[in-house]
Amino acid sequence: TPFGFTPPQRIAEKVAAVDVLSDGRVEWGTGRSTPMEQTAFGVDREQSRADWREAVEIVTGMWREEYFAYESERFRFPRRMVTPKPVQDPHPPCWMAATSPGSAEVAGAAGLGLLSFSIMQPLEAMGRQVAAYREAARAPRPITDVTTDRVAAYTLVHAADRPSPRVWDSVAWWYRNLAQFTLDWELPHLSAEERERTFPFLTPIIEGHVPVEEFDAGDMILIGDAETIVRKAKRYADLGVDQLICYVQWGYLEHREILRTIEVLGKEVIPELASYVPNGTPS
Repeated sequence: TPFGFTPPQRIAEKVAAVDVLSDGRVEWGTGRSTPMEQTAFGVDREQSRADWREAVEIVTGMWREEYFAYESERFRFPRRMVTPKPVQDPHPPCWMAATSPGSAEVAGAAGLGLLSFSIMQPLEAMGRQVAAYREAARAPRPITDVTTDRVAAYTLVHAADRPSPRVWDSVAWWYRNLAQFTLDWELPHLSAEERERTFPFLTPIIEGHVPVEEFDAGDMILIGDAETIVRKAKRYADLGVDQLICYVQWGYLEHREILRTIEVLGKEVIPELASYVPNGTPS
C-alpha cells in the first residue's frame, strides 16, 4: 500500500469490484512489501510503514463516504465519488502481512488480521509471533471499521499416502530457491544477525543443507496422508492459527498430484478439522 506502488483509490476500486463479483466474500491483505520492490518503485523505506497505515485509512474512507476528499503531506485527493462500493457492510475485513520484527504487534494493535508464515522458521517462532499479536489485539485501536482478530499461516501442503522421493526433492528445491531469492533481494538491508533472527534456517539452506527431515518432523510442512495432515494442522490451531493457507503447487509436482491434494483437503481434512477445539478452547 505505500503510495509509490498503487494509488489508494485504485486499491479501493479493485477490492470493492471483487467484493461485488464474489457477492461479499472478499478479504484484503495489505503490506509495505520488501526492499526489492520498494527500490524498484521508488518507495521511501523509512516512510513505508507510515504510508501503509495512511493508505489503509484512506481506502476505508473512500468506501465509507459517498464523496471523499483528502490532503496530507504524503497524499492528496480531490473530492470525488470512488466506485464501486463494497457489498460487505461496512467493508471487507483487512489483513496485514507480518515478517519483520514487531510487525505482528502492529497488526494486532491496529485491529487487523495477521498473515503469518511457517517458512524458514520453527513453529515455535511463529507461535511467539502469534502470541505477541494476541497480546497487542487485547486492546486495539482499529484503523479500519472492521476489527479482525484472526491469524492465518502459510505453508507447503501435499497429500500422499506414501510421499515419493520426488516430493521431498521438491521441498528442498523450493526452499533452496526461496532462501537464495530472500537473501539476494528481500533482506540485503539486514545484518547477518538480524537475518538469522528472522529466518533461523536461512544459512544452512543457502549452504545447500536443506533440513527437509527437520521441517517435516517440526510440522513446518504438511506432507503425508489425510490423517498426518490433520494431526499437523491441529498443531497450528493449538498455536492460535485460525486459518491455514495451503500452498499446494510447488517444485516438481504433477498436475494430477496437485488436484489429488485439493480433493483430500476438501473431502477428508477440512471436515475433520471443522469440529476441532484448539487446546480445549471453543473455536
